[in-house]
Amino acid sequence: MHPRKILILIVSAGLIFIASATSLYAVRNIILERARPRTPFSKSLAHYTMGIIYDNEENTSKAIEEYKKALLLEPDVSQLHTRLALDYMFLSRADDAEKELKVARNLDPKDPKPSLLLALIYTASNKIDQAKLEYEQAIKMDPDSIFALSSLADIFVLQQKLKEASEIYEKLIEKESASAILCFNLGVIYAKIGEYDKAITNFEKALELEPDNNQGYIALGVIYQVKNDLPKAVTNFEKAIANDPTNSKLYYHLGSLYYSLSRKADAIKQFETIIGLDPSDVEAYIELADIYLKDNDPAGAVAILEKCRSKGIEDSALYVALGYALNACGKDDEALKYYYAAITLKSDDARPYFYIGMLYDKAGKRELAVNNFREAIKLDANLAEAYNYMGYMFAEDGTDLDEAMALVTKAISLDPDNGAYIDSLGWIYFRKGMFTEAVVNLERAAELEPDEPVIAEHLKKAREKMLKGLSQE
Repeated sequence: MHPRKILILIVSAGLIFIASATSLYAVRNIILERARPRTPFSKSLAHYTMGIIYDNEENTSKAIEEYKKALLLEPDVSQLHTRLALDYMFLSRADDAEKELKVARNLDPKDPKPSLLLALIYTASNKIDQAKLEYEQAIKMDPDSIFALSSLADIFVLQQKLKEASEIYEKLIEKESASAILCFNLGVIYAKIGEYDKAITNFEKALELEPDNNQGYIALGVIYQVKNDLPKAVTNFEKAIANDPTNSKLYYHLGSLYYSLSRKADAIKQFETIIGLDPSDVEAYIELADIYLKDNDPAGAVAILEKCRSKGIEDSALYVALGYALNACGKDDEALKYYYAAITLKSDDARPYFYIGMLYDKAGKRELAVNNFREAIKLDANLAEAYNYMGYMFAEDGTDLDEAMALVTKAISLDPDNGAYIDSLGWIYFRKGMFTEAVVNLERAAELEPDEPVIAEHLKKAREKMLKGLSQE
């Protein structure tokens, strides 16, 4: 139905619909509701009728003329002001519509429609608080208005008042009996709140009511993944793929899950399927290569990425990944070549500069390394590993320790529980001769990374220095 006619029906026949609280899913349920008796009028009936005829013909200007003529005869009829306001809304004359709706509301304080339309105007102009007040006013006049309740839930979502939104959706489900879209939306809200069990319950209800709704399986897969129940996450993504076997994004999820469950062969198969669906999907090659890198097979990773490159694909991310794999193979010169090629294609990507800095540091070219780390940080102020690497490099040299401290502190602020970064901070304290502070940080790093030998060695040295200092006091 044309959107104009939907709004007309909201006013004249009480048509209402349930909007998605997440704004990710389309309006699905349209329900007819008996209209409230209107104020009787007679003198202006001919003009009012002509206005409706012009509205049906989508001749808004003529309809407005007729409603104005009707109001000259009977200015106290609320319905006429509401119809006029509606046409002003279609012409994007929000101020005029607002004025007419306020008049209509004053003339008939028990009619919720002016408040509903005012709320739509305020929402469109991002006056969310005013829209909320209008929906609440409409609900006071008509507590069973599904349109007002669902729209108020949307407002609460926009305001991040998810608990309030969930309470309204519970009421909607109670009033309307469970529908798939209502249960799904409530599941999304509970997921955002972090009430995952309630989210699962509602997603499952949505699937019971609408078994073909693939979004339900995807949502359950994501929730179970968040809950670290990976087998159930796998089950739901497998069902989603069975329903939509050409959706490459689902294979990405499933491949990642399989790898987390040490099902390497199954993980590889998922990314190979993506490549089969789209041989130019660079990300799939990179993810597949990453599996080989994690499995200590950098040569296999290089072969996969070279296969992608052989298709004539020029892509910055591909070149960065290929450089990284070549570096893992000990082919630093070739790696450097691809990092620079990546920069040629995408000069604002911080990653190749970071990796180039690492190669120059490895080669003992300190100034070039620092220059590239600084460029990486300039391009990406949140690149924690660049701050940490440069700070640790300064600590190892025993120079620029104040800057090293600032750099590593920044890295930790971006990733507070990274044991490697906290180790760097502890080592800087060690280099500065602050052994007690060094031990405190290195013990924390050892808790986070108990199997890291470098951290264990740093902690051993720091404790020895601290104990030696205490024995000399």
